[in-house]
Amino acid sequence: MSRERRENATSRLPGLIPIRLGYFAFFLGLGIYLPYFSPYLIEQGFGPDTVGAMLAMVMAAKLVAPPLLGWLVDHSGRLIAWLVVAAAVSAALAVGLGVLAGLQAGLIGWMVLLLAFGFFWQPLLSQLDVAALRLTGPEPQRYPALRAWGSIGFIVASVGLGALIDRIGIEWVPWIMAATLAGLVVVLLRVPEPGVPRDRSTIPVSIRARLREPAMLGFFAGHFLINLAHGVYYAFFSVHLAELGYSATAIGLLWALGVVAEIVLFFLLPGIRNRFAPLGLLLLAIGLMAARWLLIGFQADVIGWLLFAQLLHAASFGMTHAVGIWVIDHQFPGRAHARGQAILSAVSYGGGAALGLYLAGLLWGRVEPGMAFAAMTAASLLALVIMLVSRRVIRWTPAADESAS
Repeated sequence: MSRERRENATSRLPGLIPIRLGYFAFFLGLGIYLPYFSPYLIEQGFGPDTVGAMLAMVMAAKLVAPPLLGWLVDHSGRLIAWLVVAAAVSAALAVGLGVLAGLQAGLIGWMVLLLAFGFFWQPLLSQLDVAALRLTGPEPQRYPALRAWGSIGFIVASVGLGALIDRIGIEWVPWIMAATLAGLVVVLLRVPEPGVPRDRSTIPVSIRARLREPAMLGFFAGHFLINLAHGVYYAFFSVHLAELGYSATAIGLLWALGVVAEIVLFFLLPGIRNRFAPLGLLLLAIGLMAARWLLIGFQADVIGWLLFAQLLHAASFGMTHAVGIWVIDHQFPGRAHARGQAILSAVSYGGGAALGLYLAGLLWGRVEPGMAFAAMTAASLLALVIMLVSRRVIRWTPAADESAS
């Protein structure tokens, strides 16, 4: 590394350290939400159908909230300020979820509060990604190492906090989530406001025009299906394992194993990105994702296959997420940057995840667990076909543009 590059890296360090901690804090909360919030709702007396609809309500907020926050960021130039507001309100609403359980509120009250919580909580990750990409400047390959701190937070939550929940009871789940979000607020207050990145092209990007491109729409549709295909996993993986006799601690460890695999991938991604075509990486990841759901659905009682399936989280989430972030970073530069990432978040992690969770609630209890996960395999294979058809936009370097055009 040249002296100039070392100086540039050092000058960005004050921003990168709190961003690492921001990812850690956000995923600390997510590491409680994903494994334990659906069992928490079942503990409140709701059935699988209702739990699926309630989780979908949280995700459905992502259809509106991330694009709205992205628009506010792009037009105000105040990324961190808006992140602080969203995180603070999310923390307060998480407290409300804990209070609501004590009040024995009805379904409508839960739905309204979950929708409000999702509205402020769901945009956080996409704009944390925007902050990380802006702070890394012309070195987006450094993003995976920053994002890996989120995975570390998830592991701490799944293992350490999972063991804590075994001791103190699952009714503490929303309170722990509120504490992690309060920590996120504290960390974000130390992040410097990054500038808007310079548009790398000579012609400003029209978001409407870009969204009318069939290949771009296909890419978003493929990511919609990728996240839909995680629906049964996110909603009922913990329930499935509990029914097979796994303890809460063991379930937390299995969630953590998948994230460990994701961390390893994130640190390897800069080298992988420079050596392999993005389309090949994405198609391989989706194919492994399809196999993963079959293993969880039909072989979860065999610990060896279950461990292997969890290692495939590196592909089903880690690789698909990183490729998606990089593609959008290239296709929506300059002042379209925050909105581009927000649209991806809304379509895939919002619409796709919401529908996947809703379908999971409909499937679970009506069919065998294996068939519920097999339905997610079918969605994965459809995503693979759509991504192959949309291959023109799956690129991230000017050289790739020239070779693909």
